[in-house]
Parts: sequence; C-alpha cells; structure tokens
Amino acid sequence: MTEQDIVHHPNAPAGAEVCNTAVARGAGLARLLSSLLTLPDAAAAISAACALIAAELADAGIVLACRRAAGAGQGDTVLADYPSGIGLTDVANAETITVIVPRSTPGQGKSAEVYLVAWRSRGDRRLNADDEQLLQAIAPLLTPFVERLMLGSDGVVPHALDPETGLWCLPSFIEQIDRRFDRLDIEGRIGTMFAFGWVRSDGSSAPEASSIVIKGSVACLQEMLRPIDLIGRIGPTRLAAWCDGVDHLIAAERGDRIVARLDSLLAGSGRHAAIGIASRWPQSGDDPATLLMRARQGLEQARLKAAAQGRPAVRIWQPPE
Repeated sequence: MTEQDIVHHPNAPAGAEVCNTAVARGAGLARLLSSLLTLPDAAAAISAACALIAAELADAGIVLACRRAAGAGQGDTVLADYPSGIGLTDVANAETITVIVPRSTPGQGKSAEVYLVAWRSRGDRRLNADDEQLLQAIAPLLTPFVERLMLGSDGVVPHALDPETGLWCLPSFIEQIDRRFDRLDIEGRIGTMFAFGWVRSDGSSAPEASSIVIKGSVACLQEMLRPIDLIGRIGPTRLAAWCDGVDHLIAAERGDRIVARLDSLLAGSGRHAAIGIASRWPQSGDDPATLLMRARQGLEQARLKAAAQGRPAVRIWQPPE
C-alpha cells in the first residue's frame, strides 16, 4: 500500500474518506513501517511495528493476533504486542478498537483471521473515530509482516520481562506473586498490591505517560521500594507492585511518599500521579488477579480525584458495603 492508498482506503464504506488528521498520521507511519520490512527477524520487525503504532495512538496498547476458529478467546494466538507480554490478557477490561488485517496467502491450509487491536486501560480517555480510521488505513501495511510469520506455530514466545522497562510483564508478574501466597498464608503475613497510573488535569490530549515518564517512574519505584518487592508493567500507562508484609496502613504511608516523588518528576507537565492500594490478609483466599483488580479500582478512584483537584492522590480499595 502506498501513502496515496491511505487517503482512500479500499475497505472504507462507499464515499468515506479517512480524515485529514488520520491521513497525516498514517502517511508518516506508513514510511516507518515500510522501513521495518528490511529487518531480517520477522518477530522483531512485527514487534517494532506494534511499538510504532502504539506511539501514534498515545497511551495505547497494541496486539496483533490470529484467530483460527469463530470467536475470540483462548484459541487466539498473539503474534506480537506492545507493551510486550500483555497480549490479550487485559483487553477484555479495556477500551478497544479491532480491525482485520488482510492476508494474501492462506494460513497453512487452515482458515485464519489476523486482527489488530488497539486498547487503552479502563479509565483512560476513549479511542475515537480518527484512531479507528488510522487503524483501518494501516492494517493492510501489516500484511507483509504477517506473511513472514509462521501462522501455524504457537506464535511468538512471550517475554517474561518487558523489554522497554525491564519489569515483569503482566502474566509473569501475576505468576511471581502467586508463588508467594502459600508461604504468606503459612506465616500469617499480610501483603499489599499497589497500582500506579497518571492523569492529565490540564485538558490536554497529550499522552498521560510517555515512554520517558514510564522509565523515569520505574527508576523511582526501584529506588523507593525494597529489593524483595515485585514490580510489573500491567498496561501502556500502568505499573504495579506487590509488597510482602505490608498492611494497608503502612501501604498508605508508603503510597503518599511514592506519589509525591512521582509527581515531582512531572512538575509543569500538566500530569499527576495516582496510586491505588489493595491489601491481602492471610487465609483470605484472594488470588493475585483479584488483588490487582482491586488495586486498579482504587487507582481509578485516585485518578478521578487527582484530575479534579489538580494534585496527586492515593486511594485504598474498600469492599462494597
């Protein structure tokens, strides 16, 4: 597909045109994607392509997946994603746009549909019509990348660590926490999950957390948390940490210090940091996914407060009455 093809996309409804904004974004992205076709490693090329698309859709995650049977779910194979390793894990709870990537050859004799998903974490700003038009326009540009991959395989091997930050990816983060729960139950010790995010209070459409913000915040967390604490990347603009032996009161004090430090990194940017907290008592039976869900619910409450008041916020999750 050429840059001219982006203006009048063949899959667009009759008479429809990609808006000027999407055209400009798509033309630049087309050139960048084309340059990746020269990379000898197909997996590296498509991973880099996902990162480029995500950069164009600020605060978004990107998943390229293959579906061999009707319906999405466990049968879908993730071919590439950004942030790396999250895949379709968080998409069900996210704001999403899905477009089909056309194929020029069948998938090893099997019916296979390849699709591209853009997603933003729950609570983030919504994806809009320009974003969808951009994805529709660039989907055919991914066809050469897809054809280089072995669609009959199990897909790319997921990373245990996020290449951009060095943190645990979401599935690995959950797995590492789960390994600790039996010991914590035996020892009768509590533990706490932190969820970290950002929000803009200046009304700007600029990213809530750019790559620079994410990396700087990771360095800050690694400095302020203990070596035994686990830190993971759980979304395009979301981080999390699990801390053994920390109750909700200690967590609140620690959260206040951390959020103040994170916010100082953002001075003058129109952004504010927010933290959600959820604690686990021994023998409660709560699993890591449940704790992370609760911490994220607290985070969204903190983000709303931070946006309204123009300063950082911390919220502890409370069970509904």
